[in-house]
Amino acid sequence: MFNVRLKRLREWRNMTQKELGQQLNYSQQTIHKWEIGEASPHPDLLTKIADALKVPVGMLLGEAMVEEGSAPYQSAEDYLAAMTQSKTFLSLFDLDPALSQKELNELSHQLYLMTEVLIKPYKQK
Repeated sequence: MFNVRLKRLREWRNMTQKELGQQLNYSQQTIHKWEIGEASPHPDLLTKIADALKVPVGMLLGEAMVEEGSAPYQSAEDYLAAMTQSKTFLSLFDLDPALSQKELNELSHQLYLMTEVLIKPYKQK
């Protein structure tokens, strides 16, 4: 289960095995072995992996995601951040695919602020 979750969460974050490996100081080959279940990281490393993927450790170990089959959003802002970084979003809104991470973060934050205003009348009392 860990190997499947690791791959799913890494891909959800639009990270390559190499990028995750660089953040953790491990090779792409090691990340690949973890994802195919050929090897497992030391338990002490789970917190660092979870931090790199911006998820709770429990999510790596099988805790249910927000809804089974959905992405692991921890907040509305997290959801919008993931959405703005997707290739589909960039394409649908005809955005420059070369936007920097800083620009994408600013865009997602602005969308979050707008969304909060728009949904305010519909929030639970």
